[in-house]
Amino acid sequence: MSEKVTITKIGGVEAPQPSKKTQRVIPKSILKSSKVRPTSDPSRAPPVNKIMRKHTIRLLTDKGYKRHRKTLRRKISKLSDEKIKEIAKKGGLLKNPNTPISVLREMVEGGSIAGFLSLQ
Repeated sequence: MSEKVTITKIGGVEAPQPSKKTQRVIPKSILKSSKVRPTSDPSRAPPVNKIMRKHTIRLLTDKGYKRHRKTLRRKISKLSDEKIKEIAKKGGLLKNPNTPISVLREMVEGGSIAGFLSLQ
């Protein structure tokens, strides 16, 4: 039979165990520095100035939303059929080339109002 031998040191201090690493979380500085700013077109990138940080979130105000929607409807009504097809194809909305232009106009209008398509 083999006996288990344990050696204990008397009067010694135990070495500290290394701490377990946790998963990385979002730095709090980003949360503190992010600001909500109103915008006229949410599909465009926010302007980057020396004053502004990269973590700026841009949302539409109620008044801006109504004005933005009205402006987009006016712009889309003035666009040619070819331009509407081009915007729809670029945004991935044109699945069938035989889609009526009136339906495409509504799709482009909805996508641009929601901020998924840009008319520029």
